[in-house]
Amino acid sequence: MNPGANIMLTPGPTPLPPQVREAMSRPILHHRTREFAELFAFTLSEMQYVYRTRNSVLLMTTSGTGGMESSAVNLLSPGDKALVHTTGVFGDRFVAILKAYGIEPVVAAEEWGRAADPGRLEAALKANPGVKAVFFQHTDTSTGVVNDVKALAETVRRNGDAVIVVDAVSGLAAEPLETDAWGLDVVVTGSQKGLMCAPGLAFAAVSPRAWKLCDAARLPRFYFDWRTMRKSLPDHETPYTPAITVIAGQAEALKLIRKEGIENVWKRTAELAGYARGKARELGLEMFAQDPSNILTALRLPSGVDGDDLIGRILAEEGISIAGGQGRLKGKIVRVAHMGYISRQDLDAGFKALAQRLAARKA
Repeated sequence: MNPGANIMLTPGPTPLPPQVREAMSRPILHHRTREFAELFAFTLSEMQYVYRTRNSVLLMTTSGTGGMESSAVNLLSPGDKALVHTTGVFGDRFVAILKAYGIEPVVAAEEWGRAADPGRLEAALKANPGVKAVFFQHTDTSTGVVNDVKALAETVRRNGDAVIVVDAVSGLAAEPLETDAWGLDVVVTGSQKGLMCAPGLAFAAVSPRAWKLCDAARLPRFYFDWRTMRKSLPDHETPYTPAITVIAGQAEALKLIRKEGIENVWKRTAELAGYARGKARELGLEMFAQDPSNILTALRLPSGVDGDDLIGRILAEEGISIAGGQGRLKGKIVRVAHMGYISRQDLDAGFKALAQRLAARKA
């Protein structure tokens, strides 16, 4: 492995800015102190800015998947109807979570690589009246698609009073998202992607409509009980020991986002996406997603190329991390991220490594 290279082009975790690494190296705070309370309050306030919301924001020490699970258990009761509009692995994960708690969701599924179709969603809602909650993705890193969350939310509201739950684990602080303006009830995210921090935190922005369901929900919950978290908010703390060091890093990352401005973050990410796709065209690589996101570019590999072997050799020999395919796409695509602290120079190195190995294969 090249000891001088350590480039992350994966869609989570993503690289950490120096300020974030420094913050995480400071002496640890106790979580029942005034100093931590100030850090916690700042983090949640700045998350409201990133979410574009005035709704409550909850912080959980868990992965993005834990945040997704929390949205299921806090909104539903046994026998409730739920709908999942899936565009890849992470939509399917919502289905699996709901089934684990005895909820058999209605599933509206898209061909992988295509965004969620509001018409398909509307048909599913009309065929299944009484749905309590609708779950879908902002972006799905497994396929590289971005969904038109605004249009999907409008479709839900036009066809009933279901709460709208959005997995923005990978999309928040990278793709445009307007929690309040688009009428989103629950938006879940994680710390290790566009938020430019280490893994370990999940957040949920929760609307008043969602809180009503939460108070009535009867699925089993303990650690992920939003009601318990809500009781701790006035004291600027969590009910159980949080990932203090990661929160310190997240606060620094949020300062960077605030300084740049969230609209400028969206613009920069879009420009990086365009740059990466230009590099891919130079290599003759075809994009997998027909409705591509700005957070990453999923690329089809030429016939006979083993994607897992390809990215394994690039990591071992050059210290550059590129993601492979997931599920049915394993070995068939590579996924190059361009969100968060990823730079053009990082993309140049990654595409150069891809170009060299694809050229060597033809030689």
